Amino acid sequence: MSHPTDVTRFIEDLDGGVLAERLGVILSHAAAAATDNPKKKAKVSIDLEISNIGSGGRVGIIHKLAFKIPHEHGTQAEDHTTETVMYVNQGGEMTLEPKSQIDMIGHPHRQKKETDA
Repeated sequence: MSHPTDVTRFIEDLDGGVLAERLGVILSHAAAAATDNPKKKAKVSIDLEISNIGSGGRVGIIHKLAFKIPHEHGTQAEDHTTETVMYVNQGGEMTLEPKSQIDMIGHPHRQKKETDA
């Protein structure tokens, strides 16, 4: 594989950035609960399911974020599942937009010709 996926960007792109934001909140909550209840453990998990979409270079990524957080007299558990479509570029690199996409703003056909005054 010559072009690995940028994991930081990948996580930030899932669910339009909501997954990364939610993960940060849950991790902080889990750490605080684990320190408040030292004999109990918190658990946070991310489950990714990747499947082909049609015949093109796109995949659907179903991402499930789940947590179980200890409390003094029990636990709190929740899971949240959403899906994001990603493009698979050369070498298997996954990105939100295809790397082959033309930049329409800087594309030559948008530039004014000298005769178009």
